[in-house]
Amino acid sequence: MLLRRITEHIKAQNWFAVGIDFIIVVVGVFIGIQVANWNDSRAMNAREIGYLERIQNDLGVDIQNYDYDLTFRQTVEEAGEIALSAKGSLGNAKEDWHLLRAFFNASQMSGRPNIDTTYAELTSSGEIALITNVDLREGLARYYTVAGTNPALQGQPTYRETVRGMIPADIQRILWRDCYRADGDAFQEFIACEPSVDADIVRHTVERMTSSQRLHDELNFWMSTQHVAAIILKSHRNEAERMRSMISAELNNKN
Repeated sequence: MLLRRITEHIKAQNWFAVGIDFIIVVVGVFIGIQVANWNDSRAMNAREIGYLERIQNDLGVDIQNYDYDLTFRQTVEEAGEIALSAKGSLGNAKEDWHLLRAFFNASQMSGRPNIDTTYAELTSSGEIALITNVDLREGLARYYTVAGTNPALQGQPTYRETVRGMIPADIQRILWRDCYRADGDAFQEFIACEPSVDADIVRHTVERMTSSQRLHDELNFWMSTQHVAAIILKSHRNEAERMRSMISAELNNKN
C-alpha cells in the first residue's frame, strides 16, 4: 500500500509527499530494527539470568558438599590421631575394639567432584559471553578450573590399602554394617558400635597394627595430607560463597 502511494506521488511529481513517504519508510525500518534488537537483548538477558540462577544453585550444592567433606575429614583426622598415639593393646576388649575402629576409620576418604554441569554447558555451547559481568565471568572460570584439581584432594592413600589388608574381612564387614553410615552421595558418618567379635582376634589385630612402623608412617603421611586437604577445601568453599554473592548482586541488577 505504501509502495503504491509512493508510485502515485512520483507520477504526480509531488516531491514533498514523496519525501514524507521516504521518511516514513526510514523511520519504520529504524523502529523495526530497534524492536528486533530490543527483543534479542531481552532474550539474551533472560538466558543469562537462567544460567546464573542455575550456576548459583550448583554452587549451593558445592558448598553443602564442602561442609560435609570438612566435617567428615575432621572425624577421620581424630581417628588417625588416636591410632598414631597407640602403642599396643589396651588390655580391654571394648577399648581394643574402639582402637581397631580408629585405625579403620582413619583410612576413610571423602569428597566428590564439583557440580559443573551448567558451567560446562555454557562454555561448550560457546555462550560464555552471555555473562556480561567480566569479573564474574573470570571468577567462575578460575573457580571451575582450580576447584578439585589439587593432588591433596585426589588419589587413594597407601595407608588405606595396608590397614585394610591387616584387618580380617569378617571384622571389616561388621564395621561397614554397624559402625558406618552414608547416603550414597556426599554424606558419611561414623556410628558408635559395640564389639561383636572375638576379643582375642581384636587384640591380635590391634597389636599387629600398632607394632607396624610401615603402617605408622603411612598413617602419619595420610593425616598430613588430610590437614592440607582441609585447608584447600575451606579456600574452595570461600570462593564458592564469593561467586554466589557476586551472582546474587548481578541478578539483583538485572531483575
